[in-house]
Amino acid sequence: FDEAPHLGQDGCLDWTSPSNTGLETIWCDDCALTKLYNAKYSRISRADFWVIAANSVIRQTSINQELDLKKTYYWGRQDLDSCPGSALRLPTTQGCQDVEGVFLERMGLTWQDAVALLGAHTLGRGNKNFSGHHGTWVPNDKEAQIFDKKYYEELFRRAWFPRDEGTLHQDWTTGNPNSASPKMMLNTDVCLLYDIDSKFP
Repeated sequence: FDEAPHLGQDGCLDWTSPSNTGLETIWCDDCALTKLYNAKYSRISRADFWVIAANSVIRQTSINQELDLKKTYYWGRQDLDSCPGSALRLPTTQGCQDVEGVFLERMGLTWQDAVALLGAHTLGRGNKNFSGHHGTWVPNDKEAQIFDKKYYEELFRRAWFPRDEGTLHQDWTTGNPNSASPKMMLNTDVCLLYDIDSKFP
């Protein structure tokens, strides 16, 4: 592995931010991931460990486990113990300006980079008790455990319409809104295809 102390991950969570609600269910004294870190990997920074964990998830969920990021991994991130306001560095789900402002202007990414980064939404689901958004970005929970291009396919092939319009949690859905397994896209997802800021400022 190569050392890269300049990388941005700092192993710190702003626990007061609503954007981080729910993370206490996976990073806590009794949480399996925290116990694994403390038992076997505490010699490296939390930041390095979290990146390793994320890369491992990508490998384990990719088709035939072919997407191995080991050769692209850099170590040497340094932890911070306090980072008030750090969650503000991430885009909110409110509008298209956040995608451009955070990913392109502040992080220096290209549009291609931003589109690739949002592709992580192919995994997992939104939980209304944590984020206020509920559902998967792909057809069902089973497919939400596979790291593939389904997120992009869904974004293009479905007819999306606003849900909870006029609220802080306005997002987009398709199909039966009362489904037991609803599908969703955030404003930041739909922004990749459409200029929605003029209609939903």
